[in-house]
Amino acid sequence: MGWTLRKRRAAPLNSGVSDTIDMESEILQQLEIIRAYVFIIMVAFMVWISLKIIESIQRIFIGFKKTWDTRFDYKMEKLMDIGEYDKVIKECKEVLDKYPNHVDAVWYTAKAHYYRENNEESKQYFDKAIYLVPSWEETANAYIEKINNR
Repeated sequence: MGWTLRKRRAAPLNSGVSDTIDMESEILQQLEIIRAYVFIIMVAFMVWISLKIIESIQRIFIGFKKTWDTRFDYKMEKLMDIGEYDKVIKECKEVLDKYPNHVDAVWYTAKAHYYRENNEESKQYFDKAIYLVPSWEETANAYIEKINNR
């Protein structure tokens, strides 16, 4: 095996400049591609952060709603226990004016009307409670049956 030497051809004088321009052009193209990828990653990250913020706000809102509902239930039960049916009806009406399908307010209104012997109003609210929460049908129908037997 012998080594052969190749003669290098002398490059034209402007060839180095042309190669440098081509190389710079290629580098700029690669940088543009990298910049596009970085932009896409940044947008994806911002969307992810936004979704996490929305999720956190929802958790906070749900926590407040659960607290408010628990407090509302406790207050209504207490008023029902001491026979303050008119007060229950009044407070539930205020809630229902803002939130017409608030199931607990509908239920307590129906029970308060039941104990006040406002039979027609009581039936209407028990029917609405059944419509909003079908699983309450058996309990509500027991009250409606008692109303019908009065």
